[in-house]
Amino acid sequence: MEQDFSQSFQEITLNGPIIFMHWFLTDEKQTVDHITPNVHRLFGYLPNELTSGEIPLLSIIFEEDRELFIETMRKRIAAKEPFWNSTYRIYGKTGQIHFIKIYTYIKFNRLTKEASIFSYIFDQTDLKQEIEMHIALEHRWSTAIDSAQEGVWDWNAKENTVFYSKHWKGMLGYEEHELKNEVHEWRSRIHPEDIAKVDLIIEKHLSNESDYYRGEHRLLHKDGTYRWILDRGRAVERDDTGRAVRLIGTHVDITESKRTEMLLKSRNAELEQLLEKIKELSITDPLTNLYNRRKMVEEIEQAQMCYEQVKNPFTLAILDLDYFKQINDQYGHVFGDEALKLFASLLKENVRSEDVIARWGGEEFIILFPQTTSQEAINILDRIQGLCQTDLLFLNEEKVMLSFSAGVCEYDESCDLDELIKNADQALYDAKAKGRNQIILYKIGLLG
Repeated sequence: MEQDFSQSFQEITLNGPIIFMHWFLTDEKQTVDHITPNVHRLFGYLPNELTSGEIPLLSIIFEEDRELFIETMRKRIAAKEPFWNSTYRIYGKTGQIHFIKIYTYIKFNRLTKEASIFSYIFDQTDLKQEIEMHIALEHRWSTAIDSAQEGVWDWNAKENTVFYSKHWKGMLGYEEHELKNEVHEWRSRIHPEDIAKVDLIIEKHLSNESDYYRGEHRLLHKDGTYRWILDRGRAVERDDTGRAVRLIGTHVDITESKRTEMLLKSRNAELEQLLEKIKELSITDPLTNLYNRRKMVEEIEQAQMCYEQVKNPFTLAILDLDYFKQINDQYGHVFGDEALKLFASLLKENVRSEDVIARWGGEEFIILFPQTTSQEAINILDRIQGLCQTDLLFLNEEKVMLSFSAGVCEYDESCDLDELIKNADQALYDAKAKGRNQIILYKIGLLG
């Protein structure tokens, strides 16, 4: 399943409608590091024109949207918000304007102050133009009874009589003689879910609480389907109390516009789901479903920042399954993968909810113990070591004894992230050198 998803995503970003771009932002300068080849098919640019800087990224953004683009980036970076979406206009290579939606994930480097940005770009020009076409249709206000697309109504509210034009009736599939000029002919066809909304909007205009009447509702067509109608009107006569006694207005069939709008919402929802899955895959090890190395580094950086603020201790442990190569050689790699997944499950089930586990690589795992001293972390690891001797490790009806060595290091503000990991790794090396199946706490002077 994971392989199918990865393959489909690769196909979409290479030959489909989604462009993937990785770029950097430093001191207001935008540098494109990578962009998928389909940018040429969709917008006309060659990838190397953007990655080389021959065409600056900011120059392809529509002039009126550039300030919005820059301001959005400033605000997101200042707020440390890693994931958001935006809509802009850009120029294609030949000068045409495209409407795009960008889903952005940003990673901040505290040391270099550099922002590493992952953008997924979706061209929604066709949908945008189609919706605007229907909006333009809705805005055409005409009182001409022979209008080709609009139906006219004239309602005497005092006497409760009404006139419907030929096109008003035709919009619902009827010949002019098939519907009577009665309010009932309209009201009886309103979708039950829309009646309360329609009554509220009309009453506000009748009582002079609004300058005009405008609403969208569904009307039953002769063929049994419902059509979305844009209904607009205005009082042309009021009584001494200010209550409307005569209104004139039009109906416009906006069914296709509604369908386009719903299609756009549906596509955006699907894209949101796809990007959530992409985000999940980007931080997850596909075999064990634990976090991967990149995500663990982010978690450690977060723990460091927390330490700087409130001095909460945290501890790192690197675990290595003992004699794992022998398991692979004796039982095969498929069996070895099952052992890794089983060990990953054992860790997840026996650490605390706040502890963070990742597959570090091969048969190595890493655990971040937030707000935890080294001795507290060792106590947890001791308990897990004991569980390795239980029946939890039966695989395919064969009992395979698993054990692990571990190096533990409590964070000290005098060391950076790389040193913290290196120290835990040195302690792990010492544990293996002393015969494996041991947990060693890092101390200055260890091997390595």
